[in-house]
Amino acid sequence: MNPLRRRALVLALGMGSAAALAAWMKPRPADPADRIDLEALLPERFGAWRIDPDSVAFVRAADRRGAQVRMYDQVLERTFLNERGQRVMLSIAYGADQSADMQLHRPEVCYRAGGFEVGAPSAAQLALGTASLPVTRLVAHLPGRPEPITYWAVVGGEFDAGRRPSLGERLMRLGQRRRSDGLLVRVSSIDPDAEGAWHLQSEFAAAMLQALHPTSRARLLGKAPHP
Repeated sequence: MNPLRRRALVLALGMGSAAALAAWMKPRPADPADRIDLEALLPERFGAWRIDPDSVAFVRAADRRGAQVRMYDQVLERTFLNERGQRVMLSIAYGADQSADMQLHRPEVCYRAGGFEVGAPSAAQLALGTASLPVTRLVAHLPGRPEPITYWAVVGGEFDAGRRPSLGERLMRLGQRRRSDGLLVRVSSIDPDAEGAWHLQSEFAAAMLQALHPTSRARLLGKAPHP
């Protein structure tokens, strides 16, 4: 075999191997069995909280907003009212094929894009009875509308603390070759007293999670990420 033909053969083999490797590494779609139905997830009443009847007309359907912004498959938005007349707004956004970084769709980005002034996010602990959940808190402002916010995210079934995944996590996900779904839970209220609002949001989140079926609760909380 002459050198030119040998070189062409080596090049062809290399290209074929690269194509095969790329095909093997291409993530598989998320398992349909892992998908979640947000409409069926949340009861209309739990503990001291019930859906605010005055806000029902302003709640968008779970899958329409996600289709409009092309970020999520479902977005559930509800306002709840307690026995003291205090209101808390809940938003749960779900994407079945989370191929993009959830960081791009976090409240500090979305609210700013909506014209809000957004304060610096800070890490906090949300009390859940005898346990606690690490969350992110921030305050978004429009004139006459201060909105303290608490949120957390679950990506690929694992709780996401907003950090970049380690090399080991990225390699593990690559080996699994499956796209991760993503879920973001946001609790907020209109209140000039941020500390008081965050305390109320903790009460609400604890009651909500306690009322859920254990499987649904696990979906909203995820599991701790691998080290």
